[in-house]
Amino acid sequence: MMKNASEHSKETKKRTFRGIAFKLILSIFICCSVIFAILFAYNLKITRSIVVRNLINSATYLTESTVAKIDKVLNSIQTIPDNFAPIIERNLDNEAEMKQLVRLMVANNPDILGAALAFEPYSRNPREKYFSYYFHRKGDYINFITLGNEHYDYFTMDWYQLPKELGRGVWSEPYFDEGGANMLMTTYAVPIYREREGKKVFAGVLTVDLSLDWLQHYVGRIKVNETGYGVLISQNGTIVSYPLKKFIMNETIFSIADEQKSPELREVGRKMVHGESGFSNHEYKNSVNGKPCWLAYAPVTLNRWSIGIFFPVEEIMADATHLSIVIFALGAGGFCGIVILIVLIARSITSPLRRLTQAAEMFAAGDFNVKLPYIRSRDEIGRLNVSFIVMQQKLAATIGELRNASEQLMISNEKLEEYNRTLEQKVEIRTSELQQKHIELESAFTHLKDAQAQLVQSEKMASLGQLTAGIAHEIKNPLNFINNFSEVSVELAAELIQELDKPGIVIDEKESGYIKGIIADIEGNARRIHEHGKRADSIIRSMLLHSRGKSGERQPTDINALLEEYVKLGYHGMRATDNTFNIKIESEYDPELKTISVVPQDISRVFLNMINNAFYSTAQKKKELKEAYFPVLRVKTMLLNDTVEIRIFDNGKGMSKDTVERVFNPFFTTKPAGSGTGLGLSISYDIIVRQHNGQISVVSEEGEFAEFIITLPVT
Repeated sequence: MMKNASEHSKETKKRTFRGIAFKLILSIFICCSVIFAILFAYNLKITRSIVVRNLINSATYLTESTVAKIDKVLNSIQTIPDNFAPIIERNLDNEAEMKQLVRLMVANNPDILGAALAFEPYSRNPREKYFSYYFHRKGDYINFITLGNEHYDYFTMDWYQLPKELGRGVWSEPYFDEGGANMLMTTYAVPIYREREGKKVFAGVLTVDLSLDWLQHYVGRIKVNETGYGVLISQNGTIVSYPLKKFIMNETIFSIADEQKSPELREVGRKMVHGESGFSNHEYKNSVNGKPCWLAYAPVTLNRWSIGIFFPVEEIMADATHLSIVIFALGAGGFCGIVILIVLIARSITSPLRRLTQAAEMFAAGDFNVKLPYIRSRDEIGRLNVSFIVMQQKLAATIGELRNASEQLMISNEKLEEYNRTLEQKVEIRTSELQQKHIELESAFTHLKDAQAQLVQSEKMASLGQLTAGIAHEIKNPLNFINNFSEVSVELAAELIQELDKPGIVIDEKESGYIKGIIADIEGNARRIHEHGKRADSIIRSMLLHSRGKSGERQPTDINALLEEYVKLGYHGMRATDNTFNIKIESEYDPELKTISVVPQDISRVFLNMINNAFYSTAQKKKELKEAYFPVLRVKTMLLNDTVEIRIFDNGKGMSKDTVERVFNPFFTTKPAGSGTGLGLSISYDIIVRQHNGQISVVSEEGEFAEFIITLPVT
């Protein structure tokens, strides 16, 4: 009995949750909840939007006023050397006056930490490389020292190099001036020029130093609510001012972004370094307490640093959050009242339906003789009661047919389940096959990448091998000269000693002339030994440059000399592999072309690739035409305004139109298998176009000629 009562209670609860009243209440509850949620979200969004809009205005004003204050101080500081520079240029020959002027700059301007006047190497004294006055504050007095020694080589420092190269005043990156003032500082330096023959010649720089303590103190006073703070970064993102002292000069905004794993902070850091201003409401982590912050930023125009101010989100949104809580509480109270009213209305409507439902449930359980309740109302519920009575009569007749149909349906379901199980097995098998194919494709792709890397390495080794062969052939003749003439010089010297050691001999005019001739021969031989020794040394240096040069280091390079040298090396490399090879080399080098800044070992690889291709093409054509053809290689350089044009022409087999279109594609080659990898011109294209910002093109006529045209920027 207790079990039956428990089951009846559970069944009653189920019927309650399935009833119309419950559904009606639930539907209205959901609708009201959605409306309330939309209104609450809209209010929260509008409130947040108003707060953010007001915050952006306040943040913009705060950052701009901070930047204006810093710019004002920096401007007042940098005008000091700008004004003193012309005075010092007029007193460059008066040591006492220059020293007094530099001291006055520090004494009359309390914002300045120190000032220096630094000159070019050996410009003041041929025996002294360093010459620089430096006055700086040390406590309550002004200290004087001379800068410059092996440990303080100011010629290599940014505050000396930048104004020298740019020809204008420049603020340096923050640095610790070890050996000078021994403090964290930034320096503003202007160039000093001397008048010589009507032209201005760079003589040195005049500098003023600003202690970072002032900037850190000023930025550190920025407070936003309780936990907001300001930061200052340099041109390259280095932290100059920060609440955490350990970050200053030890971290960058990018390292902080990496630590927080925040690509958004990294992107804002890029904008700050590029001198942009703005406000980002992406939530960044406060490095002090770990809470979310928004960031406003603006550039310091004079030294290209940037100010950033972090605004604590929770503190700024506190009022908006409190308003949202009040609105939520009022809405929740009204919502509860609506729910109570709905429950009362639903019960008055669904009470007759509940009685009809109980009778229908008994009828559904198999009691077809159950007496349905009599409902007097003529509304939808009364008509439903009549329909149930009619249904009761017809249902008894059809129940048997339904049972038979149910049995057939069960059999069909069993068959369908069996088919589903079989289908799942087939899908699993096919999926396994596809996964195996995917693994095989990944393995093939890995092998392809390995093969590509091996081909690139083989191309490099092939280029180095040809270069080595050319160098070996080129060194052979100078070394023969060295050996032969050194041996003859020894014999002549021995003969001279024998003549001079003869007892009692008197050297007459004829013998004197003979001895002088021997000495002249020795001198001539020694001169040839020196000449060819220098030639061998030059070739060895070229080999070391090609094999040991650090990739990516630009150096001032004589393109004419480099091209001429690698034409010779390529020729002798070809002769080392084919001693019957011969070619006419025509060269036209522009004498106006001086050195340009390139990576010489990479440019030499380009020259060697193209020269070797020209020699190969002419050699193949010579084998076909025999004596009816003579190979020609023509190289030419021209200086065209701000570019250099290099042309390498050969009258070899040339290229078809299709070959010209594909000649710079990786792995494309017209050479037979084993003779080339198809990477030489592809690597050359990358070196000229991508590494040196130049251009490379080819003009060719099949069977007649091919000419490669290289254009490199002078700067």
